[in-house]
Amino acid sequence: MRKLRFVKFRLLNLKLLLIGLAACSQAYALDAIPQQDGFSGFVNLGAGITNVESNTLAEISGINLGNKSIDSVFDSPKDKSAGIPVIGLEIAYTFAESRTQIFLGNQLEDYLRFDFSTRAGIRQEIGKAGIIGVSYLQTPLATEVWEDPFVENSDRNSTDRTSNGFRLIWDKMYGTGLELSYSQREIDIDDERSGEFLGLMEEEKNALDRNGDSRRFAIKYTFNVDKGKHIISPQFTFIDQDLDGESMAYDGVALNVNYIYSMGRWHFVSNASIAGLNYDEENPIYDQKADTQRYGASFTAFYGAPFGWKNWLFNTGVVWFEEDSDIKFYDSSVQLLSAGMLYRFK
Repeated sequence: MRKLRFVKFRLLNLKLLLIGLAACSQAYALDAIPQQDGFSGFVNLGAGITNVESNTLAEISGINLGNKSIDSVFDSPKDKSAGIPVIGLEIAYTFAESRTQIFLGNQLEDYLRFDFSTRAGIRQEIGKAGIIGVSYLQTPLATEVWEDPFVENSDRNSTDRTSNGFRLIWDKMYGTGLELSYSQREIDIDDERSGEFLGLMEEEKNALDRNGDSRRFAIKYTFNVDKGKHIISPQFTFIDQDLDGESMAYDGVALNVNYIYSMGRWHFVSNASIAGLNYDEENPIYDQKADTQRYGASFTAFYGAPFGWKNWLFNTGVVWFEEDSDIKFYDSSVQLLSAGMLYRFK
């Protein structure tokens, strides 16, 4: 079994997550391209229990993760628990002679960080220069947020949110552990009505517009110790959330550290991350900026060949994620406990 060496931690904005549940790895690292022609990939079937606190998320693929009504826009969010499926799949085909691979689905390292964006793309080995990758990102699960999250003492209406874009990556640069990646997504809220209930002026409502672009640039270096028994991967991620509403737009920097320990059939993945986000303008409802600190940690254990099943891995993990905003309406948190069975084929 190839080592699970490409899992890396990243804190994701709860308000923008597909399922609002993970502050997990941000690897984007590319697995080695196989030496033979043919299909490869993985499939995972599992389930989890999550507890979510969010004033902006409504539901994911029909799973209710938000509170339909709130008492006050000055209150912190109430928690909501739910059972969720944890499913991942990737199918790839390798052209060994040209060192090219095309793929569709979730890359394994992305699935392991609970990023379920569908990807179709190509990987190309460029001699000693490393591996270059280009992929299309699409939100595969129906994600809904509140049209106007600031409605008080009345049921809020939900609306679709999509986040599509692309990713570029350069991995194993000139035989080193250095990796550079860039991703960009266009965020679209079908019915953006933030601030209507409170009777804000048009200029103030425009400042709360959540549509726009999301950009991430990451620098990672992987240290391989004792022939892969210990793998340590620090990463800096530069964040640019260029949204149409100036009160919703922000930029920031995240520091992520991933540690993987392999011992026989066991692989243990630990992650930790911290990020600081600085908002562009004051929120017109609260007359202050929603500057935010993000914190998170996760631990996942993998056990290879359970019951003697070749190429199968049993996996179980826990995730904790928290956003602490200067405006407590935007505070959020996620806890997740999950388990599943993953099969790799090649």
